[in-house]
Amino acid sequence: MTPWIRLATIAVIGTVLLAPAAWSATGGKEATEAAAVVTAFNAAVTGRDLEKAASYFAPGSVQFTLRPSHPGTGGAPADSLTSELRSHWMMVGSVLISATKVYSRKAEILDSRAEGDIATVWTRVTTVTERSDKAEKKTDSFVEVYLMVRKDDRWMIGAMVDNRRPNDVGIGKP
Repeated sequence: MTPWIRLATIAVIGTVLLAPAAWSATGGKEATEAAAVVTAFNAAVTGRDLEKAASYFAPGSVQFTLRPSHPGTGGAPADSLTSELRSHWMMVGSVLISATKVYSRKAEILDSRAEGDIATVWTRVTTVTERSDKAEKKTDSFVEVYLMVRKDDRWMIGAMVDNRRPNDVGIGKP
């Protein structure tokens, strides 16, 4: 095999082996930075710092709610799947802070992908809740997906959705 053929063969094999990684939007610096924002958001909620948590939300960001969090507590179900993210978390956070001694959220990053000014971050969130009126701790685990947007060279949370089951935190059940 001549040196030119050997070089061409190596170039073709290298292109075939490396091209999928180059074409893929998975991973990389941008996806890692977007995932870091998700981790920071969850740390702020665990630290009960709602203003800091909300600082990661993009203007106009939304919460997708697939089912009521506390069925059977009265009130009609929402007509819309979405609500404003900051308002949602300020309400949820206020309930969590007042009803719990401990509420922690750990988001394990399952996958993150970035392309231009958008990214998705898939997580498995594990929560530990210790209500103020109960001694035992409750652990829950669910998938939460974040749609990230880059605004002013900063990754921010544009939307959130999860498959969490309904629970009784904050509704005063014995």
